[in-house]
Amino acid sequence: MYAQQYPNLFKPLKIKNVLIKNRIMSAPNMLFQTIDGRPNDFYIGYIEHKARGGAGIVTLGEANVCDGGNHTPGMETTLENMALYAEMAAAIHEHGAVANVELTHGGASAKPQFNKDSYNIVSPSGGVNPMTGATVRAMTATDMERVATAFADTAEYYLRAGFDTVLVHCGHGWLLTQFLSPIVNQRTDEYGGSLENRMRFPLYVLKTIRERVGPNQALTIRVSGSERRPDGFTPEDIATFLSYAQEYVDMAEVSSEALPYTFATPFMPWGQNVELAETIKKSGKVTIPIFTIGSILDPAQAEEIIASGRADGVSMSRALIADPYLPKKALDARTDEIRPCLRCLNCTDSDNVARHFVCSVNPLAARESRLGFGEDIGTAKHLKKVLIVGGGPAGMQAAITASERGHEVVLVEKNAALGGWLKFTDKDENKTDLRRFKEYLVRKTNRSNVKILLNTEVTDRLIESVRPDNIIVATGSAPVVPPIKGIEKARHASDIYLDDNFAAGENVVIIGGGLIGVEAGLNLAKLGKKVTVLEMLDDYAVDAKNVYKIGLIAAVERTGVNVVTGAKVLEVTDGGVTYEKDGATVVAAGDTVLYAVGMRSNELAYFDLYSKAPFVALVGDGKKVGKVDGAVHGGFFAALDVGEI
Repeated sequence: MYAQQYPNLFKPLKIKNVLIKNRIMSAPNMLFQTIDGRPNDFYIGYIEHKARGGAGIVTLGEANVCDGGNHTPGMETTLENMALYAEMAAAIHEHGAVANVELTHGGASAKPQFNKDSYNIVSPSGGVNPMTGATVRAMTATDMERVATAFADTAEYYLRAGFDTVLVHCGHGWLLTQFLSPIVNQRTDEYGGSLENRMRFPLYVLKTIRERVGPNQALTIRVSGSERRPDGFTPEDIATFLSYAQEYVDMAEVSSEALPYTFATPFMPWGQNVELAETIKKSGKVTIPIFTIGSILDPAQAEEIIASGRADGVSMSRALIADPYLPKKALDARTDEIRPCLRCLNCTDSDNVARHFVCSVNPLAARESRLGFGEDIGTAKHLKKVLIVGGGPAGMQAAITASERGHEVVLVEKNAALGGWLKFTDKDENKTDLRRFKEYLVRKTNRSNVKILLNTEVTDRLIESVRPDNIIVATGSAPVVPPIKGIEKARHASDIYLDDNFAAGENVVIIGGGLIGVEAGLNLAKLGKKVTVLEMLDDYAVDAKNVYKIGLIAAVERTGVNVVTGAKVLEVTDGGVTYEKDGATVVAAGDTVLYAVGMRSNELAYFDLYSKAPFVALVGDGKKVGKVDGAVHGGFFAALDVGEI
């Protein structure tokens, strides 16, 4: 008999008229791949791959219900567009998954540029949104009726298009949550004050939807389990709310308010919202199935959550962006082949109307339909000999991809081990997620048909022996040494990880407040060191994007790293660093001084090799200094192009 490694995770679940083949929901996430309010082929392909990968429920995110509630480009629920949504639902069904769609209204967080009439931007109490500058009206009874009807209209539309259920968004600070929040909701009528009053409008919306779709239609809801503030709603409050809401909905997904918990960074533990789901599930008030979301990254973790009774299922967002095939690989006992999510939030921070959606570790994310394949990238038209120079993330990804395409691949690495700069993750406890990805790349490379030459330099003799058709140069980057008096007394921040003979003192000063410097400081602070980071700009970690930076700032405050901005470093001395700030000369005392003021591309190898084969490509940091996404994407696409002409 077949022995399932994760029996609880892959146990079917039925809610009303919907059978779900396992306990994994592909959570809604934004993509903005719409044109004139319609999903394009990118969007449909992106959603379809969640179903191809084996998730039990696949959710289309951010379906705005009416004008005034859009905080993203609106998806128009017109008769002409229904065929496209029907195509999306069919694409999900074709792979055995349940098609779900998230219904949202931004309330006070709606953005004027995405709405036709700013008069329709409403919230429980009104005011001015400091983030958007929009004037927000307090909802009237007429507004409430209009919005509740819009929720019902939109639910009916997507169900007619072929979706199996809808997910009513009652979390993350959107309109329905604004009513539940005693912080936001300052009404003095029957819709404000007590929890009973604050629940009134969200429950009315659910009731209106239920009356429209009938008693046998499955409906689900997303809630925030807590505001995580002393004056906010609690898991007990949400349990009470769901005890009433379950008259109208059949399953609840529990998330959280507050960005560090909604979009966790590597500085937070996995499963940061599981405790909220557990409290609600074990309250004795709620009988419908409870799913939980928030850094559910591993099948074993998900299995434990369900087996221990803390939730009935799990919802995954970023884990299934990194690897849509996570469920199938878990089902097939191939968990070591799952591409790990970094929790770098590149997906969230790149998900806007001005830039294509990017996953750092999955080059195919949102490109599935354009490239025409999924997990299996197929054999190249013409098989070639490929020499890859450098065994960092760009080189390893290039080697993996070229090998999977059927090419004969030789990877040359001058050091004794693969990994490149990512080897620093072995000694940084804040980088567990990135370390998992480094180990994944090393494992995939070693298991491939790639011939790996360690402790080897590329020479003319080696090139002559390989006789490559293509060379992919992935030689990475090197630290910039700042022209500061006494800099020879300092070490580069990477030495704390890569030099086994180097030990930092108790008081550390780091010159440079970019991501490398700040994250090195966080690691040292975690080891008990007293850390001062000096940054000449008026802000630090300017190379960090919005949501990730929120988590980074929280980590800096939590660990007590002292970041000094507007600091012009004058000299490194035996006792620390002298710098100038606001016209005054200041000394930051330290028995160890580190610097991290930028990296420069190692491009010389490319100029040596560009004429040594018919096709030579420079990728990763060797081409342009960046983060993991640039390395992985560069290596992948360079290898993908080999043998196509």
